[in-house]
Amino acid sequence: MENSMKLIMLGTGNAATVACYNTCFALCREDKYFLVDAGGGNGILSQLQKAHIPLSGIHEIFVTHAHTDHILGVIWMIRMVAQAIQKGEYQGELRIYGHDKVVQVLDWICRMTLPKKIVARLGEDILLCEVKSGEKFQAIGLEVECFDIASTKEKQFGFRTCLPDGQSLVCLGDEPYNACNRMYVE
Repeated sequence: MENSMKLIMLGTGNAATVACYNTCFALCREDKYFLVDAGGGNGILSQLQKAHIPLSGIHEIFVTHAHTDHILGVIWMIRMVAQAIQKGEYQGELRIYGHDKVVQVLDWICRMTLPKKIVARLGEDILLCEVKSGEKFQAIGLEVECFDIASTKEKQFGFRTCLPDGQSLVCLGDEPYNACNRMYVE
């Protein structure tokens, strides 16, 4: 079914959890996946495997904020996608969306920790895409509108998208509802 969507929870834990994986999820449409956050490390690879989500099906990632329990798994995604590209096992681009600090942190960690041949993929077929509040991008055929959730702890973006059945899906990162986001969640 072309318009069927599936929400796959990959983690629901907090930053210091040891009993489960950090909060992240994927939206699935046909054989394409939109990953939202990636947890705190290489455990994302195990979570994707358990959920039967192939790396080759992920071409868009949204990162809500730069806390380690949301962003470090993205470093592993970058590494694994770059290796898959080099082996001819991944076609197309990987686009990673986030606000300015997310993009800056991802770029810095990659450049400081990953091998040069992996870093060389940044800006080629692995793209760090800065979004501003109110901007939109396309992921798995959905229009995704980003917005600043007005966190008092850390700059953090959420998003809203309209699903094929007309329902809305709103992500508020890891913050409780704030009345200033009412226009997005109504």
